[in-house]
Amino acid sequence: MRYRKGWIIWTSLALNFTLPALSPGSIRGPCSTCHTMHNSEEGMPVAFTLNSSNQQVRSDTPFKGLLKTDCVGCHSNSGSETIMITGDMKIPIVFNMVEPTYPPNGSSSSVLAGGNFYWVAQNGDQYGHNIHNISEQDLRLGGGVPAPGDDVGPAPCATCHQTLASAETGCTGCHVPLHHATGNNIVVGQEEGWYRFLGSVMQGAEEPGATTEGVIGIEAPDWEQGPLASQHNTYQGKPGPYVSFLESGSISQKCAGCHGMFHNATTGGAAWIRHPVDMTIPDSGEFAGLTTYNPLVPVARQNVGPQDAGFSVISRGLDLVSCISCHRAHGSPYPAMLRWAYRAWPGIDPYTGQVAINGCAVCHTSKD
Repeated sequence: MRYRKGWIIWTSLALNFTLPALSPGSIRGPCSTCHTMHNSEEGMPVAFTLNSSNQQVRSDTPFKGLLKTDCVGCHSNSGSETIMITGDMKIPIVFNMVEPTYPPNGSSSSVLAGGNFYWVAQNGDQYGHNIHNISEQDLRLGGGVPAPGDDVGPAPCATCHQTLASAETGCTGCHVPLHHATGNNIVVGQEEGWYRFLGSVMQGAEEPGATTEGVIGIEAPDWEQGPLASQHNTYQGKPGPYVSFLESGSISQKCAGCHGMFHNATTGGAAWIRHPVDMTIPDSGEFAGLTTYNPLVPVARQNVGPQDAGFSVISRGLDLVSCISCHRAHGSPYPAMLRWAYRAWPGIDPYTGQVAINGCAVCHTSKD
């Protein structure tokens, strides 16, 4: 498999942004830090990418929005640090060239909540989403082969819904970057540009900036570099079915944009054939022992409010299982982007060399 190793965050610029305490995705500071008005400085282009030798490749054409580089260029690092700090600005890293630490332990190299594209670049398609300028197209997809569960139909929809490895998709196949959103609420919604900028891509394409639907949540100040039962992201979920683009605010509905209702399929006898998502966790039986929030196996919360920041006690019968309860959206050391060595338990985790974690038993407490 071919992949590009050359994307790193640039270090030669004097960044002096400040971030509002309650809106970690917002950017403040000189416009010229990220943008180039005429893409020219001393007769040379300013816009650039980096090649496989970590050398800047200048472009005569600036990026959209007159940016100097793209999402991958900003949120990548040639080392293992997963948060880059320059002045007052913190930049979360989603693609490291040196392997980050997994599971997260609070160190400077600790993987962040969404995982890391390091593993899909190094290990292959099963270990993360294939993203333009990070890894090539998943050989199992494309050419009319949809993502698992996809039901959006043929082109032109399939151009975006079948792959994130094309120039038309990439990071913006999921994210609608609104770094200048002015909201500073604890609960990240429309005023803040949606949780992790996971707004409706369809709406953003039709009318840039007018994303009236998106994912709702609360973001940990360290992007879960050091997650605790009382310090973690809060994800919104909502029992289905879904109706519009992202009207539920559920992070699982975002996944359903490409994967359809993959995890809500049942047989004719109403028996689950895949683990359900956006379903409430029963308040009985094998789930009765689920009391404390475990950031390795996060649950979603309905109607997220400020009081839900860092909640540590599970509300059975109300909280929900979500797609990210089991998966890391960017990638992980395990096949299918799983959060733990599902296939190794009860033996040894081949990645950590330790006894494998039974992540299933976090919820199904009587089945360890």
